[in-house]
Amino acid sequence: MVPFSIAAYMVVGMIGACLGSSIQESLSQSYAPVFVGCPADMQWIRPPTGLNQLEAEWVQARKRVVTCALNEYLEQLNMEDFDVTEYICQLHQSNYSYVPTLGLAISGGGWASAFTGTGALRALDSRLQAANEQRTGGLLQSMTYFSGLSGGSFPPMSFSVNNFPTADEIVDIWRPEISRTSYTGNTTQYAANATSLFEDVLAKAEAGFEVGAADYFGRAWSYEFVTGDPDGGVAVTFSSVVNQSKFIDHQMPFPIIHGLQIQPDDQEYFGLQVPYTNATIFDMTPFEFGAWNGSVQGFTPMEWLGTRLNNGSPMNTSACVRGFDRAGFIIGTSGAGFNFWYIEDMSNNTLAPFSKRSSYVRSSNTKFSLSKRATFSAAELDSLLEAFQEYAHENASDIGYAYYPNPFAGLPSSSPSSKSTTNLKLVDASEDGQAIPFWGQIQPARSSSFIIGWDDNEDGDNNWNNGTNLYNTYLAAKASGIPFPVIPSASTFVNRNYTNHPVFFGCNANLTTTQDTRAPIILYLANSPYSAYTNYSYTQSATTREQMSDIFVNSFNIVTQANGTLDAEWPVCLGCAAIDRSLSKMGWQRTGQCEACFSRYCWDGVEVDAKTGPIDLTLLLDPELGFLEWNETNPF
Repeated sequence: MVPFSIAAYMVVGMIGACLGSSIQESLSQSYAPVFVGCPADMQWIRPPTGLNQLEAEWVQARKRVVTCALNEYLEQLNMEDFDVTEYICQLHQSNYSYVPTLGLAISGGGWASAFTGTGALRALDSRLQAANEQRTGGLLQSMTYFSGLSGGSFPPMSFSVNNFPTADEIVDIWRPEISRTSYTGNTTQYAANATSLFEDVLAKAEAGFEVGAADYFGRAWSYEFVTGDPDGGVAVTFSSVVNQSKFIDHQMPFPIIHGLQIQPDDQEYFGLQVPYTNATIFDMTPFEFGAWNGSVQGFTPMEWLGTRLNNGSPMNTSACVRGFDRAGFIIGTSGAGFNFWYIEDMSNNTLAPFSKRSSYVRSSNTKFSLSKRATFSAAELDSLLEAFQEYAHENASDIGYAYYPNPFAGLPSSSPSSKSTTNLKLVDASEDGQAIPFWGQIQPARSSSFIIGWDDNEDGDNNWNNGTNLYNTYLAAKASGIPFPVIPSASTFVNRNYTNHPVFFGCNANLTTTQDTRAPIILYLANSPYSAYTNYSYTQSATTREQMSDIFVNSFNIVTQANGTLDAEWPVCLGCAAIDRSLSKMGWQRTGQCEACFSRYCWDGVEVDAKTGPIDLTLLLDPELGFLEWNETNPF
């Protein structure tokens, strides 16, 4: 069956507008998905070979836009011995095949990573004059992909469904000073109380769909990160991103959200399962839902998610589903780690910790200080569980997952369990230890050239970061034969000061899993204290505008290396990495300036596994100002 082209997709969208006005009306009135007749000539399942045709066409058009953005971005860098005009000319002449595929990946880490990661995005945006002055602005406009998971899924979803505003504009949309998870007032367009949230979730259950904590939290977070209507964005679907004007005009990067599958043989504690490190990672985009490898190997259209299929065909041609892919449910899937939170509380934080698998060796006298980590309290989780028990008749083992009617049932390519299960069970995508969402971007079909990985998963001491998540992705990529840079253990990150200093991986093609330039260059940026102590708890659900300002300024200082005061040539080095793989394709040599940059910022393959003390960072720009003193006037 021939896949739809983008033009055909838009025609279907217009036809859907007729059918569609009634569907949209239904979605705006209830969180429950709706049943409709199934479309004819639909490719319900595609194999994981190459890109979805819709995405491939979109990316090709995006490259034309990126080429113009790259021209402006590179011109402001004033690179030595580099002919920007000739480079851009060759990008055009290659039919854009030489255009580098750039991306941003924001780690899990709740509101902390969502906000600090948005601060990093802001420092790359040419719409911010300060970013242009520091010559980092424009890199965002040159990006093709934007991925997130767990709390890091909030920004790509929110920016996408809100037509990609600036970071400062989106803060006004978010109203971060309101806590959506502990709100008790009357329901408004900005927040909903627990009663309203449960009414929404129960409407979905009454329509015949399994529900859980991901639905509840997804609805709560929608009032902050989705919005779009008086009822907290209840009608907004992930697939509706294709109708945003900046998506249609290819003026935004393509969003990717990750989820993680639970299998029947996964470990179980207190009635809840946690995934193994090799769990199947699901790729969710406005076009499709599925996995590149693992227990499921294939994709189904995002717009029709929720439709029950068997061996690639609807089980009931009169009962296909629309509106299952609510934007809130997608981020609820990626970010609601109820299984981990519950097990943490039940085990007194000894099992399923979110600061996972920190594999570096600490000295025996390590002391922990000033840690602001917190998880949801047992009382909060018990209250949520009691409500589910009373109103939905579900216990902890029922609500710990996001449930998806299985579109991959009966397929020969599915594992035995995925072939036979009625519902797929997905959880917080950071639970496998890969908390930076590289997986979707590094698939060979996407041909990534350069990815900025923003890490604020708080996997190190005192809520700082130690590179563990990046190392875990390297191990997974190596095991799967996927091109990716070689990454050292967390001990090297700590010993070589990569916890608060930018570092590139993969500059030397020999230091990649495939020992060639198919692997992207990775820029690892860890949230760290430059001008503010931003290691606040990932569960801090209310953040003042003053705190947001501190967060944004600190992230700006990290991305720009303190407005260039730490290294005036840093913006050029960033640009060198962004286009390096493109130059390799063209047969161009690195300039001497870029070689000098890489000698300073690229990992050289030397590991330092000596025991380390705790990661107890001070303000890089004011090292004498300790946390306690700083916190007196900057309370977090």
